[in-house]
Amino acid sequence: MSEVTADGRPVGLYEVLPDCGELAFLHSKVPPGAAILDLSHSGGRFANGLTGLGHEMVVVDDSAAMLAQVRDARTVQADLGGLDLGERFPVVLAASARTNAVDVTLRDELLAACRRHVTPDGLVVLRWLPPSWFDMAVMFSGRLKRMEITFEIESFDGTVLDSRSTYRLGRTTWEQRNSARRLSNADMRAALVAAGLRFDRHLRGGRQFFSAVPVSDPPEA
Repeated sequence: MSEVTADGRPVGLYEVLPDCGELAFLHSKVPPGAAILDLSHSGGRFANGLTGLGHEMVVVDDSAAMLAQVRDARTVQADLGGLDLGERFPVVLAASARTNAVDVTLRDELLAACRRHVTPDGLVVLRWLPPSWFDMAVMFSGRLKRMEITFEIESFDGTVLDSRSTYRLGRTTWEQRNSARRLSNADMRAALVAAGLRFDRHLRGGRQFFSAVPVSDPPEA
């Protein structure tokens, strides 16, 4: 078993999770060569590939071990709650489980950090588990390229779903537990508004991805 972060992410798993088209998809949804602030808490999973596609990346995480996976990009070790880099980016990427966090404070901190760091005409790209995912969630076993995956539902009360995912690659096994809150479309849009963001559109080709844009700052008195 590899090192596990304070919030339960197996560090070694993120080094070997295969790309199943996410990099090309994300690259196609943002302006060519746009600088991207990555708040996904995914190590170098997105950042390394997007750097190779011509994007200048800045990656923020509270785990030094996860940041150690990042190549050819600036890294910042920090919590999102008080994050203020003093700069804004044309694209902020938040492909994070925190979008559906059971503790809504974590979600709100993520959205607020996105808002603080996106340019006035920029784009926030988020990943979430929509209501339909919870409605259709079942236990399954399958493969992700060479990796074997087993997903088990431990409990679901209609709002919070607790799960355990097991990943196997060769002789190495990783286990990750997760708790996710079911949010309606209205819940998600209200959280965006509270953070100073506005729902833009679902991103075609990525069922769990959507974009948001910043609401204009009010004029100073």
